[in-house]
Amino acid sequence: MKRGLVIGKFLPLHIGHMALIGYALEHCDELEVVIGASDDEPIPGEVRLEWLKQTYAGDSRVKPILLSYDEAMLPGADSIENMSRLWASYLKKNLPRIDVIFASESYGAYMSRFLDCESVIYEEPCKVVPVAAARIREEPALYAHLIPEAVREYYKVQV
Repeated sequence: MKRGLVIGKFLPLHIGHMALIGYALEHCDELEVVIGASDDEPIPGEVRLEWLKQTYAGDSRVKPILLSYDEAMLPGADSIENMSRLWASYLKKNLPRIDVIFASESYGAYMSRFLDCESVIYEEPCKVVPVAAARIREEPALYAHLIPEAVREYYKVQV
């Protein structure tokens, strides 16, 4: 069995994230989807976990996991490489063995080294969602076409 990993903040979950998750599902048997959430963020981690559970309720291969942390526990580091090393160390202790990490950013390559797994960089999400997640949060009605039903319900946005 091939186990994959996707890590994100999902602030909010949007079709770019869903494209990455969909791509990962085409290449593994089970997918751990880790939601990194700190108390400093505008949407609680539990809400984002629920979005993923609702959105992927019909697919038992998707395993959403909430990773609540504070900056003292897993701080941003002086480089992507050092930050990836810290996160990988934590994930190795708290997740089952990972065979491949899927990412749309360069941290995926670093994480794979520290997790002793394959890395796949999938660039399509950045092309699918050409706007920052902060803009989606600021104007969810304008970007409703980029968010799944569970997120639209949170914002009470009609399409």
